[in-house]
Amino acid sequence: MFISSLDRPWGETAFLFQGFPVRKYSEIKELQKTCRYVYIMVPDEEIVLDNNNPYSLPEPFSHDEIGHRRYEVTETAEKELRTASESHEELIQMMGEIEGALHDDKELDMPKMEKSVDVMVDSIERNPDAYIWLTRIKKFDSRIYRDSLSASVWATTLGRELELERNKLGALATGALCMDIGKTALPINILNKDSRLSDDEWALMKSHVEHGVRILSDTADVSDDVLDIVRSHHERLDGSGYPGALRNNKIPLLAQIAGIVDFYVAVTTPRPYAEAISSSNAINMLYQQKGLYFSEILVNKFIQALSTYPTGSLVELSSGEVGIVISQNPGLRLRPNVILLLDQDKNPYASYPVVSLINYTHHNFNNQINVKKTLVDGEYGLDIEALSF
Repeated sequence: MFISSLDRPWGETAFLFQGFPVRKYSEIKELQKTCRYVYIMVPDEEIVLDNNNPYSLPEPFSHDEIGHRRYEVTETAEKELRTASESHEELIQMMGEIEGALHDDKELDMPKMEKSVDVMVDSIERNPDAYIWLTRIKKFDSRIYRDSLSASVWATTLGRELELERNKLGALATGALCMDIGKTALPINILNKDSRLSDDEWALMKSHVEHGVRILSDTADVSDDVLDIVRSHHERLDGSGYPGALRNNKIPLLAQIAGIVDFYVAVTTPRPYAEAISSSNAINMLYQQKGLYFSEILVNKFIQALSTYPTGSLVELSSGEVGIVISQNPGLRLRPNVILLLDQDKNPYASYPVVSLINYTHHNFNNQINVKKTLVDGEYGLDIEALSF
């Protein structure tokens, strides 16, 4: 099992990681000494945990597929936010239209979708922080397209980190946006069930891949790259995925990228059957699985793209203040820019000051202020989507 959180702060324990798999009885005994209870995560249709395979698999793609174009941050996050806000709203509206069209058995307007996606990709090229931030704070009407847009943004950000060609970034963004489109064909009671799925329900849930491929195969102008992502984003390197039990380099590169971000979004977003975990826990879970279920290179690159404290993550500072990371400072992964939400006594700020941890100090502390830990959504009663920035 995977320990996702404790009944006390991680900093008060001897555990090195915020989140770790338990493999030995001695580790359970250590937990018993420290905690009265812990929270665990169990496997479901999107969250695959550890296995007993001690050997890493060979890298499952050719290095010729990456490293084609170097992307630089060419705009500040603040200016890019102003540029991206309108297109972000249009993209959300388009996602709602797509979901409505699918429920009415209408064909998707793929050229319209790709036009909106291109604007998003252009923004992420200039500075990924803006779209990551906008997707993080927006309140969505549908969990399906909330998760799809989040996955699309992170997949594009990872593709940017991998220096993929521009046309591949577009295909990656579109494919990640569409990869759970088949869930619109499933019964709503299955999608919203707040307990473990039965074997029959699980088989039905897995069929969303087949439905998604069918929907896009019946749609004009869908590229093979997009179909590959929808068909194979639940495949895993060791053959434990579905629907084809593909292994290693049989899984297309873009589908491997989509699988990693799909996992990250799944564990860091609240669901009917599971609470969200912090970004640091999610990063550690990915780290445990690299070379087994996911490519080691891709996981390492994704962790680099996320940064130590990802944009949009809740953090508690060494001052006791609580905030949310709004943007990164290139080359200074431990010193992001943070919107302060709560003061050191955990009382809300009247306004939300923005500070840079490059030079932020607090009058009650002699040392420079750092991030103490990342937090799970909802800690200290904070609902990010309910805040108005």
